[in-house]
Amino acid sequence: MFHGSIPADLRAIIYEHAAAWPAMDLFVGCSGNYTIERVLHARPGEQRPIHGNDVQAYSSAIGWWLAGQPLPYALKDEHREELAWLEPYLTTSTDTLASLMLGTRFLQFVGRTGLYYERMVAATIGQFPTMHAKTTAKLNALTVRLASYYCGDVRAYLRDVVPADAPVAMFPPFYAGDYESQFAAIDEFFDWPAPSYDTLDEDGKEEIIGAVLDRPHWILGLHIERPELRAQLRGVVQTSNRGLPIYVYASSGPRRVVRPVQQTAPIPMPKISPTDELGDRMSVHPLTGGQFAQVRSQFMSKTILPGSPLLACGVAVDGRLVGAFAFLPPKFDPACAYLMSDFPVSWSRYRRLSKLIVMAAMTRESQLLLQRSLSKRITAWSTTAFTNHPNSAKYGRGIPGVKLQKRSEPAADGVHRYQLQYGGPIGGWSCDEALTEWKRKHGKDQKS
Repeated sequence: MFHGSIPADLRAIIYEHAAAWPAMDLFVGCSGNYTIERVLHARPGEQRPIHGNDVQAYSSAIGWWLAGQPLPYALKDEHREELAWLEPYLTTSTDTLASLMLGTRFLQFVGRTGLYYERMVAATIGQFPTMHAKTTAKLNALTVRLASYYCGDVRAYLRDVVPADAPVAMFPPFYAGDYESQFAAIDEFFDWPAPSYDTLDEDGKEEIIGAVLDRPHWILGLHIERPELRAQLRGVVQTSNRGLPIYVYASSGPRRVVRPVQQTAPIPMPKISPTDELGDRMSVHPLTGGQFAQVRSQFMSKTILPGSPLLACGVAVDGRLVGAFAFLPPKFDPACAYLMSDFPVSWSRYRRLSKLIVMAAMTRESQLLLQRSLSKRITAWSTTAFTNHPNSAKYGRGIPGVKLQKRSEPAADGVHRYQLQYGGPIGGWSCDEALTEWKRKHGKDQKS
C-alpha cells in the first residue's frame, strides 16, 4: 500500500540473510517505503525490535506512525483556504497519514488552472471520504511496528544512533532526486519539521558504504557494481531484460542470482527480407504482449527502456511484417494517445521504413483499434524523441500532419542534447493511402 518497492526477489534475499543475524535490534537506513522493515517483520516468530530512518516527508510520516509517535504535519497557511475540505481528515495520526498518502496522488492537481486539473480535484473531493476510509482501514490492519524512527541524514544515523555491532540493512537511493521529486507536493502544501541534510554526492555515497561495511552484520543493495566488494557480493537481481541490475552485498550468507525470463510468442507472419520490395496493401494487426515483446527485443533500440503498452500492433505489407508500434493511454489530453514505441524491421532495403511505421500508427485502422481499447474517441497522438539534433530525422519531416510541439534542452534522459515532443491528428488516411504517400515521398531511398 506504500509507494514504491524493492523487487520481490531482493526481498527474498533479505529475508534469507536476516535468519543468520543475532537476536538483537535491527536497523534499517533509508527506509523509503518500509519494504525492508516489512520483510523483517514477516519472519515467523520475529521478536527483534526494528528501527527505521529517512529524511523525506512521506517516509517520515509513515515512520513516525509505525513507531507510535505523533505526526507533526499541518497545512501551510497559504493553502488552508483551497484545502479547507481536507482539514477534517487531519485530526488523528492515522487520519493524517491516510490523507498524506492519498495526497501523493491528488496534490499535484491542486492550485493549477485548467479544466483537467479542476476536474481531477473535484473528483477527488467527491470520492475522498470513501478513499480515506479504505486507506485508514488498511493502516489499522497493519501489524508491523517500529521500535523507533530517526528523521535525519543516514550518515548521522549510522554514526550516532546505530550501535557498532547491530545488524544493518540498506537500499539507499543513489540517484539524485529519487524521492524528492516524487513526494515534493507534501513539502509544498504541508508544514513539518523537515531535517537538514547534505546532498548525497560521491563522497557521501562512499561515506555511507564505509559506515555499513565496518560492521559484523549487514546487507546493502546498490545499483552499481563495486569491484572492490567482489568478495562480499551475495546476489544480483535483475527483474526485466533491460532493467538495471541490483547488486546485493552482505557480510556473509548464501549467494543468489536472479535473471529475468521474458515471455515471448511468435508472430505467425513472415518478415520482410532484405531483398523484398513492398507491395500495395498495408494492414495493422493487434499483437499479444508476448508477440510484441518478441519483435521489440529483436528490432527496437537497446537504449530504449521497455514498457507495457495499452495497444501493440504489427504493420504488414502484403502479408509480410515490416515493423510494429505501440500506444499508451492518454494522460493530460483525454483525446490524445501516446505513441510509446515504433520501429521497423531493421534489415529491409528501405532507409526510411521507420517513417512508414509512424504513418501506419496514424491511420484510421489504428485509430479504430485505439478507440476500441479505450472505449472513447481518440483524435490525436503524441510522442517523444531524444536526439542530439534540433529535429528528429524520423518524425521531423516528410510525414503529413506531424508537428514539433516542444523542444527541451538538455534532454531528460541525461544522454542526448534535445528532447523533442511531436504529435498530430490520427485517422486522416487509410493504411493503403498512407503506403501510397510513403512510396511517393520515401520509397525510392533504398540501401545500395
